[in-house]
Amino acid sequence: MMGKSPQVAPKLFYHGLSLESRIPHDHTLRKIKRLIDFNFIRSQVEHLYGVNGHVSLDPAVILKLMFISIYYNIKSERALMEQLPLRLDWLWFCGYDLDDQTPDHSVLSKARRRWGQEAFSEFFAIVLGQCINAGLVDGTTVHVDSSMIDANASMDSLKPQLRLVGQKLYKDLDEQTRQIEDEKSNDGDNQGILESRVSTTDPDARLGKKCGHATLGYKDHRVIDDKCGIVTATITTPANVHDAHVFVEAIETHQCNTDTQVAAAVADKGYGTTANYKYLKEHDAHACIPHQRYGVAEPGKFSNDKFTYDKQQDCFICPAGQKLTRFCRKDEHAGNSYRADRAVCEQCAFLSRCVSSSTKGRQVQRADGACYVEWADSCVSGSLRKYFLGRRKYKAEGSFADAANNHGFKRARWRGLVAMMIQNLMIAAIQNLRKLMRSLSNHPATEAINLSISTDIVSEFASKMLHKNIFAIICERILTF
Repeated sequence: MMGKSPQVAPKLFYHGLSLESRIPHDHTLRKIKRLIDFNFIRSQVEHLYGVNGHVSLDPAVILKLMFISIYYNIKSERALMEQLPLRLDWLWFCGYDLDDQTPDHSVLSKARRRWGQEAFSEFFAIVLGQCINAGLVDGTTVHVDSSMIDANASMDSLKPQLRLVGQKLYKDLDEQTRQIEDEKSNDGDNQGILESRVSTTDPDARLGKKCGHATLGYKDHRVIDDKCGIVTATITTPANVHDAHVFVEAIETHQCNTDTQVAAAVADKGYGTTANYKYLKEHDAHACIPHQRYGVAEPGKFSNDKFTYDKQQDCFICPAGQKLTRFCRKDEHAGNSYRADRAVCEQCAFLSRCVSSSTKGRQVQRADGACYVEWADSCVSGSLRKYFLGRRKYKAEGSFADAANNHGFKRARWRGLVAMMIQNLMIAAIQNLRKLMRSLSNHPATEAINLSISTDIVSEFASKMLHKNIFAIICERILTF
């Protein structure tokens, strides 16, 4: 006999109902709650609150709500608060009961502005410390890449920027002119550093260009460890900052966060500048970074790379074996020029493929610091370079794709550079946490040992370690206990 849905009036009181019993034991939020102690935030922001007046919401609850909004890709804090009473798992995770009053969405925005970037940097460091403790970070081979983020502002909000008159005007123009020259020397595509318009909605956002697409917004520069794809450093800048200018800061931030010396850095040709090659060579690190090729000849003509530089004689050797000697010194940024005698070139069999119709012989220019470019081209073999650049596609680019698909990475939630730093730190920490949970689910014994170590103790202990080997040995002993 077919049954009917019972028409029962709603109960005023429910006996025996417990949120704890309603949440499955293998629920994701249970794993997160076991791994991360969100109470650390209280000591981080305690100095920002007074001793009198209205009692604020628990900072640990505020951080959990912010965590949920990004983990589940909730578009706004207002939408989060609308869905919070409907989700039993969210209520349980934040410590609320069914009949508790949930906070207003403005509580989160006020707390975020009050806390600043430092509190969220600590959260990122704690999660990264857990990943290091679980053996997910090697730290010696890293991938550096960046991605554009659309600002929470329209292109129509761009207005002419008012400039001050007087001496400051000339000083700013001189400085920006030098930046443009540096930009052109590092990348043939002008990134538009000299901004003539600024957004009235988000003044910190800037116009940037990448892959032929102009964006009003920001850039997230990441360092991703090669072993498991853990994000070890994230730096947020306006969209008009060139990638190459952030490379050294990104590497040093990674080394500070992991207490590990980089042995090899992998990146695309946007990072292939003389300054970056010089930094890696001076710090005993290999460079797997291609660079822009200049001096490309017309079809059928010899390009500059067909000429071999002889360091001892300070000259170039052409394909026919003739010498091109240095004939003049240009300005300090242009490098040296080398030229062959016109009479010698006219007797060469390669004249039509090498020399133009001018009255001078073949010329080749060698920039200052070219030795670092030559070192970068030869420090790793061709097969190894191809291998690392292939891994970069799914380690670095895959990290950004995962952030965009699951955590709303490509669109700014809030406005301002500090708010974008907070967003990128939270997204990177959540991505690392997901990898950590996936790793621990495959090794349950490691999870049991890892849970016995308080996250704040690990963070404090790691910050006091001066040598990477000591910390690695102790962690290895703990994990194999």
